[in-house]
Amino acid sequence: MLISLRLPPHIYSTIGSSGCRSTAKYLAPFLFPCAIEYSLIAGAIFYKMFQKIGHVRKESERLEKMRQANTMTRRFAECHRSHKGLFIGLLLFMATLVSMCLFFIFFAKRDKRNTALTLYQCTELVLLTLSTVTCVITMIRLRVLPISTLSEEVAFDDNLLLVGLVGMIFYDLFLLVPALEALPSGKIAAKLFAAKALLEILQSMIQVFFILEASRRCAGSQADVRNKPGRTMITFLLILNLAMWFVNTFEVKRADNNSIHIDYYTEMAWKIITHIALPMIVFFRFHSTVCLSDIWANAYRFRTR
Repeated sequence: MLISLRLPPHIYSTIGSSGCRSTAKYLAPFLFPCAIEYSLIAGAIFYKMFQKIGHVRKESERLEKMRQANTMTRRFAECHRSHKGLFIGLLLFMATLVSMCLFFIFFAKRDKRNTALTLYQCTELVLLTLSTVTCVITMIRLRVLPISTLSEEVAFDDNLLLVGLVGMIFYDLFLLVPALEALPSGKIAAKLFAAKALLEILQSMIQVFFILEASRRCAGSQADVRNKPGRTMITFLLILNLAMWFVNTFEVKRADNNSIHIDYYTEMAWKIITHIALPMIVFFRFHSTVCLSDIWANAYRFRTR
């Protein structure tokens, strides 16, 4: 004789709803910056649509000239002069993913949280140092390319990048002040937070200057099209920004909730600061990646000047 055991329907709904609530509660810190980032991108797109309404541009001749000039460059592969940067960048990206996995493993254990925070800070410092050095080297190599006329699309992307830069500096200054106050206590976390904040301000400013400069460069001769100076470094920098975008999206909200800042600002004030600044930081890294991909694709083509 088979006995069928069935739970009442309301129990199934309770189990399902509690499971959904726990999943949503776990994912909320990671999805919140993405929601704000989506709103910023959507607002920028709508603004561009508003600008185009009733605006007629006669650019058929310019497009025809660019099409004729670019026929000379079609024989060169799209990934020409970028393989080394792609390979090294992917290795670094995989190392960043391993570091993120170790961070979450250590952070889940209360006695290992200091190790997790140290791992996070060291990962950030390595990525920021490499990015700063790469920006400086690439700027030097791109100086051989002539400057072209700045288009409306590039100018608008530059303005969005400056908005993200303001959020980055805003957040790092709030990180820096409590860390400097806590330096006399000799805490390792205070030293790492201070170093990270200073280096991140320096890196973000140098990177914005590099993007503003590189977006105005173009190939001026057939030799520039063949040699593609600095393209390997741009590829590496693009993947570096993608890695920092992942770190900022998934780790920063947990790692920066340190007692140094909570004790200095109070818990409520620190939550307000992070909820305002973190979406801007995520947007800055994401939009920097987009701008670098545009430079990677367009800086080595002929343009009408």
